[in-house]
Amino acid sequence: MTDPVDHAAGRERWARGPRGPLALVNAQRVDHAQPVWPVPGEWAPAPGGLIVTAGLDDGVVVDGTPVDGTVLVAGDQAVVASTVAFPDGFAGSVHGQTLRVWDPAADAIARFAGIARFPATDEWVTSGTYRPADGLEARGSVLDAAGDPLEVAGHVSTTVADTTVELVAVRSASFQGAARLQLIVQDGTSALPEDDPQSSYSMGRFLYVDDPGRAAEVTLDWNLLVLPPCAFSYQFACPIPPEQNRIPVRVLAGERHPMDTSGAVFH
Repeated sequence: MTDPVDHAAGRERWARGPRGPLALVNAQRVDHAQPVWPVPGEWAPAPGGLIVTAGLDDGVVVDGTPVDGTVLVAGDQAVVASTVAFPDGFAGSVHGQTLRVWDPAADAIARFAGIARFPATDEWVTSGTYRPADGLEARGSVLDAAGDPLEVAGHVSTTVADTTVELVAVRSASFQGAARLQLIVQDGTSALPEDDPQSSYSMGRFLYVDDPGRAAEVTLDWNLLVLPPCAFSYQFACPIPPEQNRIPVRVLAGERHPMDTSGAVFH
């Protein structure tokens, strides 16, 4: 089992970080020339990202160079995505046609107290059988938060609290150089009121699993269930767990809710 203390500390550093979910103050889709709050410049759609028009006095810096005119800001699908800096410590990144604006001094970071979790136990480290998808399945029946299809990598059959399930696994970005699968799940804890000590975030949670690249046994450490970014900021939209991934029992493991300094669920 992954060290739960190290995992928890890393997750809270991520949440509070300058590009963590609490720092995201705007995510604005740019489908025509327009300003974007709270940063300078005029932004417009372009192949491969967005273009920004600004003067030197605006203080917009793209890929280390101050903007004086019109510059392409490469999106996160580019071989090398652009870095964007603004005055007062604000930063930007382009996701599709959306400009995300990050504020490392956002009020949400100051209000964040930590992530409530279920106790980590060995009983929630289980095994499953991974079966890769064929070409037709891989076209995708799972949608991301923007409604775009995700690549279905395969299915994981496992038993959760004496209930057999077959979960849809989508392709995830690699982590520390290793290929991973992502399970977007809801379970019986998702439907409970927030003040119930067995509740978890209503829109679901994510579990990442090492991708064996072939049919094989896989380990599922349910203690590593994590909250999606939308649990921390309304600027993110939540992907909807596919019907197969709505587990009909309570998974009393992993992260439950982000909490604020008053002791309440964050939002």
